[in-house]
Amino acid sequence: MEKARVIVVGGGFSGIAAAIAASKAGAQATLLERTDMMSGAGLRAARLYHNLKIVGGEEAKALGGGEVFEALESILLHRGNIIDEEAAFIYNTVRVDTTMQKAVEAAGVDLHMESRAVEVEKENGVLKAVTTQTRERFTGDVFVDASGTFGGLSNCVKYGHGCVMCFNRCLYFGDRVSIATQAGAEELHWTRPDGTPGSSGAAIAIFKESLSAELQAILKKEGTCTIPIPEELIDYNRLKQLSAARGDREVSNINLVDIGLVAKCVGIGNFRLASLRKIPGFENIQIEYPMGGGGYHQISSMSITPRENSLRAKGFANLFIAGCKTGLGGIVEVIATGILAGHNAARVAFGKEPIELPRSTAIGDMIAYMGERMATSADLRVSLSMAHGVYFNRMKELGFASTDPAVIHKRIDTLGLTNIFGRRLA
Repeated sequence: MEKARVIVVGGGFSGIAAAIAASKAGAQATLLERTDMMSGAGLRAARLYHNLKIVGGEEAKALGGGEVFEALESILLHRGNIIDEEAAFIYNTVRVDTTMQKAVEAAGVDLHMESRAVEVEKENGVLKAVTTQTRERFTGDVFVDASGTFGGLSNCVKYGHGCVMCFNRCLYFGDRVSIATQAGAEELHWTRPDGTPGSSGAAIAIFKESLSAELQAILKKEGTCTIPIPEELIDYNRLKQLSAARGDREVSNINLVDIGLVAKCVGIGNFRLASLRKIPGFENIQIEYPMGGGGYHQISSMSITPRENSLRAKGFANLFIAGCKTGLGGIVEVIATGILAGHNAARVAFGKEPIELPRSTAIGDMIAYMGERMATSADLRVSLSMAHGVYFNRMKELGFASTDPAVIHKRIDTLGLTNIFGRRLA
């Protein structure tokens, strides 16, 4: 008997999680990745579990979907905090691509690299197949769009300052294509505080060897450090460019993190090379990403799909949404959506109804709360995070503030949800 087939488009963390979850549930999962490397934005993200993000990670493990988190934990590089954060976990970006490939293959997922899905076949509102740029056709029973929200080139030109040659590598591998949008789904976008569509990238990666010897030593020992920006270089207008801005820390400090291959300036947005070199210890600095020199950044959050709390795309029977396309961002958040979307895709492929996680879980509440905010354009201005801001405060108000794994796992067990994503459906 032929297995039920789930096709996942996009090999970032959410797509990886979705493919693994679908495979664990008993479906034949196929994962299509546009480029020659896995992990998407995770190639330069590197930080998870800080503040209350650990709650989402431990809930996912208790629910039976811990594979991607455990793979990242296997490449721990540092534990180091920046301003107003606790329990930050930093993985090694040098090893993330190969580690994720091994995790996917171990789960029995059929992985296809350099396979950019560009066309969708649909019949009476039901998706039947996707076709890649090389005309390879993949038929499926259920589909998951985890293609992300970055670029492509036209958006970076229109709403940014052109291509800054980021890790998305549109010039070589082609623009990201949303199969949900191709199938006729509504497409939403974030709006920056200044009213411009999309979200401007919020981090700069720099070559560690270009830092002063003193800063290199601190990073090697501590993993992180915070450097005040001289007053004459502070530009508070930059907060208007960052949809995820959390306040003055983004513009008054360099929050530096060793992520393995390079060092990352967290949340800084964009900062011209000539200005960076005026900061003590940065006199010889060279920027690795974005290659545009730091004055500009890539545009993302341009392809958000309205969806149910089960993460099924609104108006579709067999299409699910995962990752940033759900309206959420951050490593923990997108992995969690991938797990739910992949498991539900398998459920529908087996003729079962998809499930929603109850709002008595942090993951379930976060998905539902973001869905409510997506209903009005006014709420598409600030990204939600378990580590800062609106949703961080909401988690504390709702009683999700304990970071003790035993407490978190007990809550999931009390709800009767332990290992729900670890069970085969057929």
